[in-house]
Amino acid sequence: MFVRILAAAIAGSIIFFCMGFVIYGLLLDSLMKGYMVQYPGLMKDPPAMVVLFLWNFVMALFFTLVFDKWAGIRSFAGGLVGGAFMMFFIELATDLSYMAFMNLMNSFVAVVIDVAGATVLGAVAGGVIGAVLGLMNKEPAAA
Repeated sequence: MFVRILAAAIAGSIIFFCMGFVIYGLLLDSLMKGYMVQYPGLMKDPPAMVVLFLWNFVMALFFTLVFDKWAGIRSFAGGLVGGAFMMFFIELATDLSYMAFMNLMNSFVAVVIDVAGATVLGAVAGGVIGAVLGLMNKEPAAA
């Protein structure tokens, strides 16, 4: 069981990292900057990579534990749907909190863009996590 959880979390963290770079580092970077309040020192250059790796692993471990322990997700399709739903609500709650308490985003358009990107990210990572859990488990799959 521990090996299955660890393998799925590692696979998911790799997907979170790679897809996060593609979605946020390449595709949405310039678009999101237009909707962010810019001030000196806001962004670290370069980013704190150890912390970024930890975020990826913790998020993947969270998805893995929810899928394995409570949702019974053991397929790519199930993980795709579960990951999309989880990341949608996580990011929506986070961004609404930012809008309420911080002078970081200057438009709700930023929330929509960020939540859409995060939902895609969560879907793909969730799909991989579900697939790994399914490959390493002989119990029936949940859709």
